[in-house]
Amino acid sequence: MNALPNRPPRNTGAIELRDFGPTGRRLGTADDCYDGSPWELHRGELVEQMGSKDIHGIVMAILAALFRTHGREGLTVMTDVYCDLSDPAGPSLRAPDVVLVGDLASPRNDAYRGTPVLAVEIRGTQSKRYLEEKVKLYLEHDWPWVWIAHAERRELEVLRPGTAPVTYRPGAEVPLLPELGKHGLGAVPVAALFEERDASRFTDEWVQARTQARAVLAVLSARGLVIPEVVRARVLACEAPAALERWLASAATAASADVFAAAVDRG
Repeated sequence: MNALPNRPPRNTGAIELRDFGPTGRRLGTADDCYDGSPWELHRGELVEQMGSKDIHGIVMAILAALFRTHGREGLTVMTDVYCDLSDPAGPSLRAPDVVLVGDLASPRNDAYRGTPVLAVEIRGTQSKRYLEEKVKLYLEHDWPWVWIAHAERRELEVLRPGTAPVTYRPGAEVPLLPELGKHGLGAVPVAALFEERDASRFTDEWVQARTQARAVLAVLSARGLVIPEVVRARVLACEAPAALERWLASAATAASADVFAAAVDRG
């Protein structure tokens, strides 16, 4: 795990000698949750982290890259980090697969204490009980957005406190939070959350296209050429690097705004 990287494990006693808690699992403490530990802590009881297939790590990497690309300034993306969800019912340290947070002032060598903007759990080989227990705890602590990415089914389930879950299936588009609007992306296809090829359109390729589009508009502005809003919107929406390169050349050489608009119409 990425949390607590410099904190060595403490000898808290053999797990098999611990007393049992109210739901039949061995009792534990925060000292059992260290970098590389196989354990999470749920209201005073130890929960063994579930192993998963390669697809789990792939989806985690895709989502983290998407969030890092589109997260607004001041947001931090963390993966597999302990989050403190302790409450009067007992101490809890659970580790979402990916969290997007906006209140991390500086790096920590301790569990994250706060409310994430968005938390993601990736359903691979984990038991239903394991996943539902974690998500229920997040919602009880008023985490505003929780995504469950079902890796095998290629579906995304979106949960919010006090509302019914919404499931996005292949072929649908998933609306993104405003906090992920750095480059103006409002939604992504479900496939972009699970397939690297589809995801690349909204990470590296998206940033490249947005940079080119802004360059086109900057050249027009520097030359004093005022284009209609519909043409400006088309430039900003373009995702084809070849077209943007042509438009950049036209922005630098066009005799008038009308000439540039005609170049955009030609594609």
